[in-house]
Amino acid sequence: MMHRPFATDITGATDEYRLDVVCDPDPDNPQAVIYFTASDMDSACHQAARLLAAVDGPADRYADLYRHDGDGLALFCDTIHLPA
Repeated sequence: MMHRPFATDITGATDEYRLDVVCDPDPDNPQAVIYFTASDMDSACHQAARLLAAVDGPADRYADLYRHDGDGLALFCDTIHLPA
């Protein structure tokens, strides 16, 4: 599980999610970083897919979905892929 800082100041929040949209071969260089809230993981995955589709980029792109752990870290949840 990857632990990265979650760049918000809300301590104790666990319904916040971050989507790192990657269109480059280097996953550490996201094209866009989107923060949003969702009631559960299933809702977060559906919202992440919609957000990924709305971002400009190549036809074949993906994003890494992270959840705020409540202590300032981002916990990796899933990779969302939008195939060409």
